[in-house]
Amino acid sequence: MQARHLGATAILAIALAATVPLVGAGPAHAAPRTCTVTEAKVVWDAGAADVRATGSVATADGALTFDGGKGVLEPVAPAGSVGFDGSLVFTSAAGVKTTLSAPTLVVDGEKGSLLFDVQADGADQMPQAPVATIDFRAAAVSESDDTVNLDGVGAATELTPEGREVLWSGSGGTLDLTVVATCTTADPAEVAASPADDKEDAGGTGILVPVVVVGIAALLAALLAVGSVQRRKRNSARTAQPEMVDDPRP
Repeated sequence: MQARHLGATAILAIALAATVPLVGAGPAHAAPRTCTVTEAKVVWDAGAADVRATGSVATADGALTFDGGKGVLEPVAPAGSVGFDGSLVFTSAAGVKTTLSAPTLVVDGEKGSLLFDVQADGADQMPQAPVATIDFRAAAVSESDDTVNLDGVGAATELTPEGREVLWSGSGGTLDLTVVATCTTADPAEVAASPADDKEDAGGTGILVPVVVVGIAALLAALLAVGSVQRRKRNSARTAQPEMVDDPRP
């Protein structure tokens, strides 16, 4: 009987040991890194004639210069966007006065694009319309400590259908760019205490713990039931056996 009790205890101990890693396990989080653009300059040889530039946009000899951009840049791929202040005012090929404002450079791996808010006289504004695409295959990304650099020279550009409608030229020309970003890594303690982690714990480990407890309780109940049945069988067997009476006769 002792052996049977030890076997049941061993089974329960194994079940408990198997559930401990499940209860304690939690998702591992890598500390996120944010790379903020601290310097950005784009020179677009767009053949811009009779274009009036304001703000951080300048024009000279048909080239447009966008300076002082701000945004984010992820070195993997690379990917990100840089926005510039300023605007361009000119008369389109259709003879309509047009204003391009809020220029934005978008980087998406080997591709990129230039976006503008486009406002033609007498028409609704087209917010952040892509006017040109950029080939970034020759651009180079480098990292040094917490600094990321994206440099490209002579990147080919091509006007989009929207760009051909509103711009001053039918060809995109080439583009040079320099982007510098400084990266910071979040404090692991802050990441561990973030609301997102709390939600994940509530939906993961928080649900798993009751399930494990219920499973252990069910296993324990089953073991106790088996023991009870065995005890009843032994008692019945003892009752069925005839009582031995010593015969006093020689």
